[in-house]
Amino acid sequence: MLADLHRGLSLRYGADARALGPLAGSFTRLDADPSTRAWIDDCFARPVGAIQLAARALARNVMSDYDANGLVGTHDMRVLGTDQWRQLLDVATLTRLSHGRLLDVGAGDGNVTAELAPLVREVVATETSSGMAKRLRKRGWVTHEVDLVERGLPDDAGRFDAIALLNVLDRTSRPLTLLERLRALAMPDARLLCAVPFPLRPHVHVGASTVDPDELLPRVPPGEHVWERQARAFAELLFVPLGWRVLRLARAPYLCRGPAKQPVLTLDDALFVCAPIE
Repeated sequence: MLADLHRGLSLRYGADARALGPLAGSFTRLDADPSTRAWIDDCFARPVGAIQLAARALARNVMSDYDANGLVGTHDMRVLGTDQWRQLLDVATLTRLSHGRLLDVGAGDGNVTAELAPLVREVVATETSSGMAKRLRKRGWVTHEVDLVERGLPDDAGRFDAIALLNVLDRTSRPLTLLERLRALAMPDARLLCAVPFPLRPHVHVGASTVDPDELLPRVPPGEHVWERQARAFAELLFVPLGWRVLRLARAPYLCRGPAKQPVLTLDDALFVCAPIE
């Protein structure tokens, strides 16, 4: 079975091992655990309200969807819960991270980061949206308002035991440059936790406009097993050439709280756990 059902939603966690080819041995089958189901139930009980939607619509006249969400506090996201992260990461990695530092790149409002935070000693975030950065700081996390493609972290920021890049690669102008630069911020035994929604629809928010990225990610043509073929393309054509090898792969819905007429919006995420290539 490739999908779980809850509240009429098709939550995709499975994959076709034959279509994954060499990645089949790296695939970890997750499921819709109790915390995910509870989050979905909460979205049905407390969808985004009409006043919030109206405020967001006004804000979008002068800023991007993303910045409008940060200003108004709408459309919070979920990738994996803490227990699902524990299932995806091996015991040795979890032990190391319990004493380690996490860098979450493009952390948004921090709801996704918060599920990773219990697994690490310290959280550091980057965020280009001032509205989102304000929310991150309220959670007590050191937050740098910087685009790592354009500018590095302060010299005293150090290196990290885990770097989270969750649904960012398809929203940045230079994803290849970003992956390459993250290598310099990673400890030798670090883990890159990367989530990307498939099929790919890359775009970049620039103010109230949306533009194409400057660098292109590997893409597969439409057809059968797009998710599996796209995951293979990323492993072989993106991660390895830029110095990362895939250790584990999972599939999970990328969930977003919506309005009453559609309380949960879903995308189909691939989650890669990568290590630096020596």
